[in-house]
Amino acid sequence: MSYYRLAGYLWWFYEDDQWEVVRPGTSLADVLELYAFDAKLRTHVLRFSHSIEIWLRAAFTNHIAERHGSMGYLDPKIYANNDAFIRDLAKFDEMFGADSPERFVVAFHEKYNNRRPPIWMATELMSLGQLSKWYGNLREDSLRKAIAAEAGLNQHVLTSFLRLFTVLRNGAAHHSRIWNRQTALRGVRIRNVPALLQSALKGADESSIHYVLTIAAYIVQKVDPTSESIADLRMHLLTAKEEWLVEMDFPEQFQSDLLWTPRSDTTL
Repeated sequence: MSYYRLAGYLWWFYEDDQWEVVRPGTSLADVLELYAFDAKLRTHVLRFSHSIEIWLRAAFTNHIAERHGSMGYLDPKIYANNDAFIRDLAKFDEMFGADSPERFVVAFHEKYNNRRPPIWMATELMSLGQLSKWYGNLREDSLRKAIAAEAGLNQHVLTSFLRLFTVLRNGAAHHSRIWNRQTALRGVRIRNVPALLQSALKGADESSIHYVLTIAAYIVQKVDPTSESIADLRMHLLTAKEEWLVEMDFPEQFQSDLLWTPRSDTTL
């Protein structure tokens, strides 16, 4: 790796009051251990993303198609912000051109004269970030609530979470440092906290990776209950040094919380 990339991890080992002065006793192996922890953390974030993105595509497709038909997603009247709808639609049109590398897109253009496809094809082309924008722009509260209910959340929490998780997911996909990265975005404070999140999110910093990963784990439990990704992330977090978890805002003994406890570890 380049020195500049390594420096992103070396910063954490600097003396608190002295820039570029490394704490005594720090070795290169210490820095590389943190680097390796972060690299593996990215793979766990992407596993969460797999479950959440696949679910969101299906939920968005099913609820809109049932209420407004297969082409109803193209109706500007179902969106709150028309400018945002025009922007998002233009982005979609770029991906759905006849020169698309996706075979199903090419086949559609060869068979039909329609400019745009039914919603179940459209959502297969949308990224998580794009899906979150289309969802967040829905005008009907009942529609947003119905989708969010599948994840066990209210619509405002899901909208906020998707923005935060998209940033985290993109960082993981592009091999960026994520373990203690702070963003300008901040999650909403949940008013009626679901039972499974009450202790797990108690006192959480809404701008921390702990906040985002905890809600992500909760959603995965709801929409992909057979996934082992939560238990696997828990095991990886247990390999972290205590001070790393503090930096990530994970509370002491987080692993004992019901949210993070694999079903095989629970006693009936």
